Order: sequence, then structure tokens, then C-alpha cells
Amino acid sequence: MAKGRSFGRRFLFWASLLLWAFFFGVLVIAFTPVTGYLLKPLAMKEEIRHGDAIVVLGGGVNKGRYLTQESSHRLVRGVQLYHEGKAEKIIFSGGLSQKGGVAEGAVLAQEARRMQIPTENILIEKNSRRTHEQAVETKKITDPLRWKSVILVTSYTHMKRAVLCFEQAGFKVYPTPADPVERYAAGPLERIDLFGKILHEYGGMIYYRIKGWI
Repeated sequence: MAKGRSFGRRFLFWASLLLWAFFFGVLVIAFTPVTGYLLKPLAMKEEIRHGDAIVVLGGGVNKGRYLTQESSHRLVRGVQLYHEGKAEKIIFSGGLSQKGGVAEGAVLAQEARRMQIPTENILIEKNSRRTHEQAVETKKITDPLRWKSVILVTSYTHMKRAVLCFEQAGFKVYPTPADPVERYAAGPLERIDLFGKILHEYGGMIYYRIKGWI
């Protein structure tokens, strides 16, 4: 009986300690600049030049056919660059994210047509499921056309891994984040969301290096 009570006390102690540590961690993430420091190694300086093509990486679709907020940001930035004359062609990259859905690249292309980009200037890559595959599959499209340089559009936090993948595939890459970093630091909730994205990217970078993809 005494052993049972002792175990119960130890369990409550460690559970309480973990709970307090969790809440303290959330407060640190939400109300201090720690996310900014963690983001610095992932930062890529924007480099806008004329390229053979603009490549917009899909950032997900909801219910198999509706762009997520991240995808919408990337689409708008890519279309803006096209209308500014940074490249004559635009490639939308992204395969199926859900069974029975539509490839992300196809959904992005459909929306781009509504934003006054002619169909003949749009190319679609729809076989990829991850960033590494987006680079490899895009290379299969551009090689016959002898395109070497791309203006790469993706989210700020995702940019470094994407650039490394496309460089590994043989591209000259001009990184152009779809969203300003200031958006992520607007408030406590945004910083918590940013922390999750940073952890995802650090994990992705480690995994990709192990696989030899970057």
C-alpha cells in the first residue's frame, strides 16, 4: 500500500513538472524572440532576377481541391513575378496530397489562368509528393527545353530546403519567398505556429541530408 502511494506521488510530481515545463516553453516561444533566433539558419536572401521559368511549389490543398493559405500565398507571389516579366513561363509543382483529389500543380494552374496567365505559358508538374521529388520531376520538364535557371517560390520557412533540393537537381536557383518573415512574428499565436514550422524544417533538413537529397 505504501509503495502504491509512493509511486502515485512520484507520478504526480513528474507529471506536474512536465506540465509546468510545457507551459513555460509555450510562454517562451510566444513572448520572446527565440523563434527568430531559430529561424536564422533557415533564412535565404531574396534574389530576384530574370530566369528561364518561375517555379511555384504547392503548399497543400484542402478537401483535395482547394488551396491552403500557404499555397495561395505562393500562387499570388508567382503570378506577380510573371506579370512583372521575370520569366516567360511558370511551372506549378505538386502531386496528389489526398486520394481522390486533384494534383496541387493542377489546382494552382487553374487558379493562375483566372489571374490572366495564358495556358500556353503554364507548365504543370503533378507527380511529386515531397520537396525532393518536386525538384527531380521539375528537372524532367525543363531538361528537354534546356532551361537552367529558375525563380523558386515557396514559403519563407521552407525556402532553404527547397533551394538545396533544386540546386542538387542541377538548377541555378533564385529564391523568392512567398511571404514576408514579419508575418510570422506578428503575435504570440503566429510565433507558436512558426515554431512548429521551424521544427518541421529542421527535421526535414536532417532527414534529407541522411538520404543524400541535399
